[in-house]
Amino acid sequence: MKLRAGQFAPDFDMLDIYGRRVSLMNYLGRSVLLSFHRAAVCPLCNLRMWHMIRRYPAYQRAGLEVIAFFESTPERARFYLDRQQAPFPIIADHDNSVYGDYRLGSSLPSVVWAFLTRRGMYRDAARLKIGGSTADTFSRSDGPIGRLPGDFLVGQDGRIRLAYYGRDPGDFILFSDLERAAFGAPLPDVAMGLPLGVRY
Repeated sequence: MKLRAGQFAPDFDMLDIYGRRVSLMNYLGRSVLLSFHRAAVCPLCNLRMWHMIRRYPAYQRAGLEVIAFFESTPERARFYLDRQQAPFPIIADHDNSVYGDYRLGSSLPSVVWAFLTRRGMYRDAARLKIGGSTADTFSRSDGPIGRLPGDFLVGQDGRIRLAYYGRDPGDFILFSDLERAAFGAPLPDVAMGLPLGVRY
């Protein structure tokens, strides 16, 4: 059963991809976005990270922290994500322990759907030279091919304020919806001149 707003967020105590310990309990008293992605090779997830990194300074100033998860080994995650220099923790959950706690599913048909309907996102990732190619997504993925993403806004009390389960590999919560839930209104656009409501 999917997690819902009002429930306590499942705790975790893990190392990030650089060996630093990250525990959700250490974020009590602060709001935090837990952003779950597919394997680190995924260009759609890399594109989402690219946008999130650019929004993060404004989020942090407004009191929101971010922790990103990838279903990859730490080595593979560093290979694809180092170049982005994320200013927030990235956890490689190759064993699917936290993904399981947050009830994130998998769907092979959704991969085909994303490939057919999200060509612009694939092109943007290729233009930015982030993530792997579409072929790499199938041949070099170290997580389930059909993994679906998810975003969870956790309040200062450790309870989930917003739970968003993606319907395909490129379906993340709209930044405007996240910002309404976290801050009461969307922040001014900080995404390099791109529309505020982009899904990635």
